[in-house]
Amino acid sequence: MTGASGFIGSRLAQELLAHGMSVRATYRQKPADIPGIVWRHVTQLDSLDQWREVVTNTDVVVHLAALVHQLSSGARRPRPEYQRVNVQGTRALARACSDAGVGRVVFVSSIAVYGSAITRVDEQSLMCPEDDYGRSKLEAEEALQGELLHSTTDWCILRPPLVYGRGSPGNLTRLQRLVARGHPIPFGGIHNRRSFIFVDNLVDAIVTVLRHPHAIHASYVVGDGSDFGTAELVGALAAGSGQRARLVNVPVSVLRFLGRAGDFAGRVLGIRTAVDSRAVNSLVGSLLVDSTRFRQAFAWQPPIEARRAIELVYGARPLGPLQ
Repeated sequence: MTGASGFIGSRLAQELLAHGMSVRATYRQKPADIPGIVWRHVTQLDSLDQWREVVTNTDVVVHLAALVHQLSSGARRPRPEYQRVNVQGTRALARACSDAGVGRVVFVSSIAVYGSAITRVDEQSLMCPEDDYGRSKLEAEEALQGELLHSTTDWCILRPPLVYGRGSPGNLTRLQRLVARGHPIPFGGIHNRRSFIFVDNLVDAIVTVLRHPHAIHASYVVGDGSDFGTAELVGALAAGSGQRARLVNVPVSVLRFLGRAGDFAGRVLGIRTAVDSRAVNSLVGSLLVDSTRFRQAFAWQPPIEARRAIELVYGARPLGPLQ
């Protein structure tokens, strides 16, 4: 497994160990202490030689490691870095898996490959990524498929929406902290619905793919029914924190302008900002995942119902009905 010390990877590693699997995991920085894992140090994700050494005598590979979008210009990555880590790293890993005769590769991509121009996605939706991260994930998918086209190694690509859970990185944790402190939240004017997925449900979906008895060679979007609006989410966070939701009606156009201003500040002025267009789009836009095809192909149902997941993570249920 790559990326085993991350938010998703650490939970997946524990689940694999619980299923009696032997886990070999890679890291670039010192990993978390997870007893039972054999750790391998990979310093260059785009190094074919390093991957060949790691995947020898391996049955299946789960590829989670990636350079992700960072919120702030201080952590902004140039396009070549996304290319080297996400695209060339995936290509090198896939080639190493093919050479070593690995049985199956599961690549966790991102819903970002679809962009934000559409509001409902499935496997037939047009993929049109809008930033370097999304483009690199799509190119990584294409690189993996190209390397394994004439290989005996089976593959499956999963495209989850934003993953949430205790300790999750990114916008949800930042939002939770703001709500818990009683700060006014400028999302009262947002009327949207977005798909999320609980980390334990995503982990279960990955394990289901790993144990699938037949060849796959396919890409899927995967969701668990955690579909709710931003204002509804703020209500759940507030209730779980024992706070009253302090929603302020700020026009969406103003929020989008702030996002563009953040883009300009980071790109042109080199100033750290707390927001950018990608972050704003993830809060104001609608994007629902239709995972019917995945559920049918693998006879899969999320083990933790969406309402229960929200309650487990944030201590309260959303205000409205989940779809």
